[in-house]
Amino acid sequence: MRKNCPYDAEKIYLTDEATGVLAGHTGWPANVLVSHPTEESVREALRTGPYGRCVYRCDNDVVDHQVVNMEMEDGAAVSFTMCAFNRGGRSVKIMGTMGEILGDMNENRVTVVRFGEKPRTVDIRSLAEDFSGHGGGDNRLVEDLLDMMEGNGKGQALTSIEQSMESHYMAFAAEESRRRGGKVVVLEKA
Repeated sequence: MRKNCPYDAEKIYLTDEATGVLAGHTGWPANVLVSHPTEESVREALRTGPYGRCVYRCDNDVVDHQVVNMEMEDGAAVSFTMCAFNRGGRSVKIMGTMGEILGDMNENRVTVVRFGEKPRTVDIRSLAEDFSGHGGGDNRLVEDLLDMMEGNGKGQALTSIEQSMESHYMAFAAEESRRRGGKVVVLEKA
């Protein structure tokens, strides 16, 4: 029943106190529907576009939760778990043999834990002012690309294009595996 559905589009884009246009929110997620959200423009977008469809009664098959297990050439095991169902925002937990990194975008913090040492926490608000668009990552990617295209050196990229391509290959392989019922996908070394 629509009234009780947490994914009701009108609720999310119009009436919700935290995200709705009627509560004064014209950024994400409403600005995904239209560039200048108003009640009228959002209602029109919901009526005529894909975002107004019931998530349970449409052809959208985008993954909403996934576990990917990978074995690297050097024998390292990697397990990636993604779940879309959360309180909003993103959290990350990276675990390794020497420690872990915990990130919580709702709390605006990253904690680095080296086993045997006192954890160190960083308030990420000290790193940037604009966290729109994937926590500010979208703007930084475009800025870095423009710097590189204008010949201003490597920019601030943390990875080379080759390393970025490898991560994309892994993501494409995970999607291929999902579509093939979880079958193993072997990536050939380039």
